[in-house]
Amino acid sequence: MATESGPDTYGPILPRHVGMLLLLAMVWGTSFLVIKIGVEHMSALQLTALRLLVAAVVMILCALVMRSEFPKGIRAGAYCFALAAFGNSLPFFLISWGEEAIASGLAAILMAVMPLTTLVLAHYFTDGDRLRPQKLVGILLGFGGVIVLVGPEALKGLGGDFVRQLATAGGAVCYAISVIIVRRMPPTPMMGRAALVLGFSVLQTVPLALYLSGWQLPEMTFESMWPSVYLGLIPTALATLVLFKLLSEREPSFVAFQNYLVPVFGVMWGALLLDEIVTVQAMGALVLILCGIYVANRRQRQP
Repeated sequence: MATESGPDTYGPILPRHVGMLLLLAMVWGTSFLVIKIGVEHMSALQLTALRLLVAAVVMILCALVMRSEFPKGIRAGAYCFALAAFGNSLPFFLISWGEEAIASGLAAILMAVMPLTTLVLAHYFTDGDRLRPQKLVGILLGFGGVIVLVGPEALKGLGGDFVRQLATAGGAVCYAISVIIVRRMPPTPMMGRAALVLGFSVLQTVPLALYLSGWQLPEMTFESMWPSVYLGLIPTALATLVLFKLLSEREPSFVAFQNYLVPVFGVMWGALLLDEIVTVQAMGALVLILCGIYVANRRQRQP
């Protein structure tokens, strides 16, 4: 259990912290578009397995070239295995499976339980990230931004397909747990740690994907493979390094705000790449989310 720490344990938020948070949201915001393309050629589990395989191969090669040390010992290995399960394997599968049957707007709302869950878990399991009233207000403002973005009508589908919705929310809870795991991991070289985590993720997903597909490989064409390559290189490998770096400097409740920003950037990428319209609704949602980030992380004046 965390020990009591002051509100400013992590110090002031620097521009690079905000930049890394926005970069994560921008990168993960592209995943929605690419996944939609990828699942037209293969199952969600096959796409997940290939994505993780690409990320693992690239990260392991980078770690070897840069001569980065890999985590050693049973404790470090156990943390990496748990992070692989809760940060990659489980949520990738649960969310992809859930979104096969529920609307994307409702999925965005269900995913928004991640910052709320992180706030509670961080209070009990990390140092210096206490559940203060201003953080709760900021998180609720961010949640309100998601509601504004997708529209209150998205809530009408809540409870309609309970198991799929529970799976999607479960994926969000997995992400919250993974953030806490990263904060509590023993110090290890970032590149080697990312390589081992992704390697474990491959071991957890590839055999299952092969078994459920009858040991059949997906069609090997450019159209079918490029989504897996992109998802492996950018939203998985690159994003993992950025996430590790940000969590080494900021508290979990701050990092969790990227989960509110992801759907906003998803809308913006749709406007940029698919000529979709960025509505006043989307801009209002972004303002609410940014206000939530400011309120939650505003430094309190000392008496």
